[in-house]
Amino acid sequence: MPGDADSSSLRTTHDRPMNLLRVVLGVHNLRAPDKFVQVFSVQESVQHPEYNRNTFQNDIQLLKLNDSVPVCPYVNTLKVPCANSDISPGTPCSVAGWGFISDFGVEPKALMEVDVDVITRSACNSSWEGGIYESMLCAASPGQKAKGFCSGDSGGPLVCENQVQGVVSFSGIRCGNPFFPDVYTRAGSFLAWIQKVIGISCY
Repeated sequence: MPGDADSSSLRTTHDRPMNLLRVVLGVHNLRAPDKFVQVFSVQESVQHPEYNRNTFQNDIQLLKLNDSVPVCPYVNTLKVPCANSDISPGTPCSVAGWGFISDFGVEPKALMEVDVDVITRSACNSSWEGGIYESMLCAASPGQKAKGFCSGDSGGPLVCENQVQGVVSFSGIRCGNPFFPDVYTRAGSFLAWIQKVIGISCY
C-alpha cells in the first residue's frame, strides 16, 4: 500500500544515547541487508515523564525520526489499541527482535520471532511478587522452556490480533525463564499520552 508513514516510533526506554541510535526498517538479516532496507536517525526522543527505573512503570519512549517512512510491501504500519483497552488472557501473540538467542550472548543471523500467550496479571504477580502494575501485561509459553524475548529485544512489539498490544520491557535474569514471565509495557495504557505528544488516534 503506497504512501508515507508518520515519522514517529514507539519503544521502551533503556538508556540508549539518542545521537548514536539508528532506526532500521525493512531488514531481515542485519549481516546481509537488501535494497528494501531503510535507515533513519533520531531527531527527537520523548521519554514518559513518570518513568520509574526501579519499578519499570511507564517504561515507554517515543522517537521522532529525521524523515517520513515510505510504506512498501516490506515496511508497513501496525495498529495500536484503543485507549485503556486490555487484551484477554490466553490471546495468542508474537514478539520479534534481534536480541540474543541464548543467555550466553549468542546473536541471531536474522530477525527472530516467537509465539507467546498473554497470561493474567495475578499469575504474573505471583511470580514477580507484586511488581506488575495495570500499565503492564505479561506473556509466556506455558510448558515450553526458553521461549520469549532476551537481552537486546527491548522496545520490540508484542503483536496480538494485528495490533501492538505491548512493548518489550523486562524479564527474569535468564531468557525465557518459565518461572518469571516476560513483562511488557501495555500500549493501551498510554494512548492519551501518545495522542498528546504526536497526535496519533485510535484505529
